[in-house]
Amino acid sequence: MDSLKRILSEWWAKLRRLPLTPILAGALAALIVALCITIHMRSNIQSRYSQAQAQIQEQTFQHMISMTSLFSRIDDPTVDVQHKLIPGLRAEYSAVEALNTALTEGFGSRSAVLSAELTSAFSAAFEEYSSAYREGRATGLAQDDMAACINEIQLMIDERYAPEEEEEEPVLVIGATAAPTN
Repeated sequence: MDSLKRILSEWWAKLRRLPLTPILAGALAALIVALCITIHMRSNIQSRYSQAQAQIQEQTFQHMISMTSLFSRIDDPTVDVQHKLIPGLRAEYSAVEALNTALTEGFGSRSAVLSAELTSAFSAAFEEYSSAYREGRATGLAQDDMAACINEIQLMIDERYAPEEEEEEPVLVIGATAAPTN
């Protein structure tokens, strides 16, 4: 036991003789490096998170553009509305709805592209088409409901992709005089 005490006291004496400044400086440098790495990693994660959100939103808008393109052919007599156009619209809308749900659940409700009201309006319009076809009724009401939904989507598309107009500053010419007229 005495030998252990002697060894510990010798070790403690040697340790006290070491200057602590280099040890503290090394520890501080290691802490700063670790902090910089952590900050960089966090910034990288936030950047990827933001990029993922933007990509999902962009994909959502691409499907919405496809929907508006499909619906623009609704009055074309060569298009089979019941068997081709409406199922195509439903497929595109399903993709939009799935991406919108992913945005809402993954990034919060502020990231969603479609509002709950527009989602329920689309559901109602598709249901109106289904019931009209089932019952052999005219699809005019369903088409009007769908047109209202598509118009709202078109407004969102226009808002997102419309080029921003820059205001032109008036040009002031200093020192110019008007040319004399005869």
